[in-house]
Amino acid sequence: MKIIKRAIAAWVSAVVTATALTVLRGGAGSLLTPDFASGASILLYAGLFMAAFLFLTALQSIIDSHFEKVLGLSGTSAVSRSGDVHYLRGFSIDNAALLLSVNILALISLRYSTDITLLLGLLVPVVITDVYVALDSTNRFSLPQQRRLFFILAIVFGAAQAMFIALYTCARYNNYTSPNYDFGIFCNMFSSMVRDFTQTVSCERDAIIQHFAVHFSPIYYLMLPFYFVFRSPLTLQILQAVIVGSGVVPLYLITRRRKLSPALGAALCFAYALYPALIGGCSYDMHENCFLAPLLLWLFYCAECDGTKRRILTALFAVLTLAVKEDAAVYVAFFGIYKLISDGRDEPENPVSAQSGSDEARKKLPTGKRISAALDSFFTAGRRCGLALLLGSVAWFLFTSWFLDRYGYGIMSYRYDNFMTDGGSLFGVIINVLKNPVLVFSEAFEAEKLTFLAQALLPLALLPLITRLPHRLLLLCPLLLIGLMSDYQYQHSIYFQYVFGWSAFLFYAAVLNLSDLGRRARRALCAVMLSASVLFSAAYAAPLGSSIFPSKTQREKCAAISEAIADIPGDASVTSDTFILPHLADREIIYELDSKATSADTDYVVFDLRYADAAAADERETAFTADGYETVCRTDGVIMIMKR
Repeated sequence: MKIIKRAIAAWVSAVVTATALTVLRGGAGSLLTPDFASGASILLYAGLFMAAFLFLTALQSIIDSHFEKVLGLSGTSAVSRSGDVHYLRGFSIDNAALLLSVNILALISLRYSTDITLLLGLLVPVVITDVYVALDSTNRFSLPQQRRLFFILAIVFGAAQAMFIALYTCARYNNYTSPNYDFGIFCNMFSSMVRDFTQTVSCERDAIIQHFAVHFSPIYYLMLPFYFVFRSPLTLQILQAVIVGSGVVPLYLITRRRKLSPALGAALCFAYALYPALIGGCSYDMHENCFLAPLLLWLFYCAECDGTKRRILTALFAVLTLAVKEDAAVYVAFFGIYKLISDGRDEPENPVSAQSGSDEARKKLPTGKRISAALDSFFTAGRRCGLALLLGSVAWFLFTSWFLDRYGYGIMSYRYDNFMTDGGSLFGVIINVLKNPVLVFSEAFEAEKLTFLAQALLPLALLPLITRLPHRLLLLCPLLLIGLMSDYQYQHSIYFQYVFGWSAFLFYAAVLNLSDLGRRARRALCAVMLSASVLFSAAYAAPLGSSIFPSKTQREKCAAISEAIADIPGDASVTSDTFILPHLADREIIYELDSKATSADTDYVVFDLRYADAAAADERETAFTADGYETVCRTDGVIMIMKR
């Protein structure tokens, strides 16, 4: 059997090596076509197979024999003379080669297509290999379990995620591809916050307004001290990256609270760092929603801890979460409902055992005390916490809804108009869902949303679904409500800011469900999760890094734009095309230029000519000249600036 396994591992390794060589020399066609390897001789594959087989045999011999001598081991001992555990004891090089080769071949395949059907097909051999290696009885390899080591590793994963997000989002800004909606608005808003502490904006809704009239987001003031010191739009992009990456800390602490091994905790943090939705959710530039992932994870962690300090911290993170946005109350409310039902422990035997020991004693009490004792027994600390979170979030949502209706543009209920009848409201949506639940499943599982659902659940190896406890499914409700029920196209895309809240719930559910499984099941699902995370991240997150390396032409155009707009005075009013506006937003008056506008009311008008031909530029120049403007700068294919 060992010979057969080694032969399979050697063959897959040979295929991977030959495929890589073919790719490097520019093989014929795509890997997904029969012509790809047509130029490679079968003798090449045979030679690579023999070389791989001999290499694996030699390497396994070294591990089995010489490594023990180096550590001073003998026989079946797994401890060195110094007392250190020999963690490579039982390590199978065949399993490692098979695991790496299958996953590398899958990654190479994604070079040619990232279609979800291909990904699902690639997951089949990957999952089979992962499960086999994880459950192989001959594989006694184990990892060291030093908590500090794996906690540091978790921090490294979060830092790597933050660095990647910061690099590609800052590149978006530097490449003049960040639009006014929404990054230009936030750049203008932070400029106002530095000046007078208000969220005044002029490039939103074509009027000078308070951003509080659109979204109730006081959380932005936590970012203000950093922006005050480093006054640049890049500061906002970097802050978002750091905030999202910091979620690995509470996630790791939750895994420790749930008594998962340090290695499993680090593995979940690795999946968090690669999770396509968390990386892609930053791709539309900085939004307040980025706070949701770490704040919710901290809320989950604090709600599981004991003592007065726990109650204070739970309240603190609940308030901070509510401060993110008016609809953040949905997440706190769902967690409150979950706590009410589960009492936060998720141990079905606990309520029974706690109750059985006191039933007889309670029957002997007077009626009044019996009722009081029953209420005390039901409203445990966990349930009281859940009730407080639910009531507080409902009250906050009602207040912010009233505020936006009274002083702003109202709640954006139109995003659920697929559940509304004529003249409906959010209350009407709730009634309609209760009366016609079939409509929920009809709307939530439309064909276009299935890819989104796969992107959300498969990187976590479906762990949020693997549970015998029905109330755990409540943790999927934010994904259903925010991501799937609405027909607003951006809410069921992993490339917009609506992903952060439900992502935190999915990771929390994954931790809870993983903690209920046996050791072998944990290993198998963890292996699948790691492979799926790598594949989905390679397919849907890695391409975002292309903005980090712009072409020479793009760099030259961006340099020309920067040089041109540098001459616009900081106190001048400006009307600008969308992609240039964020770079000019540090001023009191700036408006977005409508593509059909022929006049303006500001000192300067800035045109982005990268996407316009010369004839269109001439037409707009003529129109604005007639409106009293003169051209002070024009570079065809780049930029035009006119001054009144």
